[in-house]
Amino acid sequence: MFPQLKLIFLLSLVVIQPLHILAKTWCVAAASATDTQLQANIDWACNEGKVDCAKINPGGVCYEPNTPTSHASFVMNDYYQNHGSTEEACDFNHTGQIISGDPSYRRCRYT
Repeated sequence: MFPQLKLIFLLSLVVIQPLHILAKTWCVAAASATDTQLQANIDWACNEGKVDCAKINPGGVCYEPNTPTSHASFVMNDYYQNHGSTEEACDFNHTGQIISGDPSYRRCRYT
């Protein structure tokens, strides 16, 4: 009935859908998370050897700002990126959130 509309729809599936899948995302601490919850995330990931926490230790490129939010965001993202970048890998007991903007700053690069 509407051949041009059907063609546009099919093209949108072919062109737009892959762009969405390829979009880079990061996992950071949710604004609603408490410092206690975030410290628990850091302890779990670092003490269990799930991520390399050297960058958030004193002297590391991601040590400053020295806050639970900053350190947890870096650790949570590292775990997220190395465990499939799935919603589950960013859950952290509902304290993580997936974002589409790169949270890297100064020399601290989020992968």
